[in-house]
Formats: sequence, C-alpha cells, structure tokens
Amino acid sequence: MIKINKIQGFTLLELMITLAIAAIMVTIGIPSFMGLIRDSRMTTNANDFFTALSYARSEAAMRNVEVIIQSKSSVDLDWKDGWDVYIDTDDSGDFDIANDELLKTHDALPNRYTLTANSGFNTKISYQPTGLMSTSFNGRFYLCLDGDVASSREIVINSLGRARIDAPATTCS
Repeated sequence: MIKINKIQGFTLLELMITLAIAAIMVTIGIPSFMGLIRDSRMTTNANDFFTALSYARSEAAMRNVEVIIQSKSSVDLDWKDGWDVYIDTDDSGDFDIANDELLKTHDALPNRYTLTANSGFNTKISYQPTGLMSTSFNGRFYLCLDGDVASSREIVINSLGRARIDAPATTCS
C-alpha cells in the first residue's frame, strides 16, 4: 500500500492574496468607522447637554426652588466652555461658589466642537419650581463639529422647558 503524506498549511501565494483582500477591506472600512466614531461623539455631547437641561428641570420641581444652568463662557450665546447647574441661594444672578449650591458641572467640549445658543439664551437658562422656564419662548442650541451642518445636532427647548434633540441642525451659528 502506498502511503500519501497530507500536506498542511498554505502557500506564499495564498498568503499574499489574503493580505491583499484584507488591505482592501480595511481601506474601505476605516473611513466608515471614523464616521461612526465622529457621530457617536456628537451624540454623546448632545446627550450631555440634554441631560443637564432635564436634570435642572427635575431638580427645580423636586426641590421647589429655581435652578439655573449657566454657561462658563464670558461670550454671549457661547456654551462650548462648559456649564454649571446650580441653585442661586443668594439671588445674585451669578454663580458664587461660597453662597450657591452647585448641583452639577460640565467641562468644556472637546476642541473643534461648538455649542451656540440662539438669541433667547445668552448665558443662562432658569427653571422655576413648576418646571417651567423663567422665559416663555422657545430656544435652540446648535452643536457642531468644525462648522459641519450635516453631522450637527440641534437641542430645542420649548416654551414649557422641555428639551429634545434634532439631527441635523439647520445652522451652525
């Protein structure tokens, strides 16, 4: 009887073809994956601001006090430097660490992100104990990355103080 040796493994040609196919798939897949990461970061930043709005509204109703969200930026309509959620216990109208109760704070957004408000919300949003805003008009915030409207988010606050996130925003300014 003749004994046949079974050869196991693969040839150099098979390895080169497999590597070429893998390189093509990676080249096609990386841009899509980068877009997915960018979209995920945009959603996370929008959700952070939305959560701060919802938290301030619920704390105002739960504690039966006015709760304020204030931009950390000194420039009107600019919220990219972060925000504080606090109870203005001394009624000064501004956050004072010695006298006011800080509920939450958020650091600045990552570089290249902008968060701008329309003219309704210069640097503050105030929720009354009823859960309604101090002002009775709708407001919008525009969250953008490098001014790209296509991948942006719009946070809309209605006159009752409820917020929602729309995608994409209509503008980045």
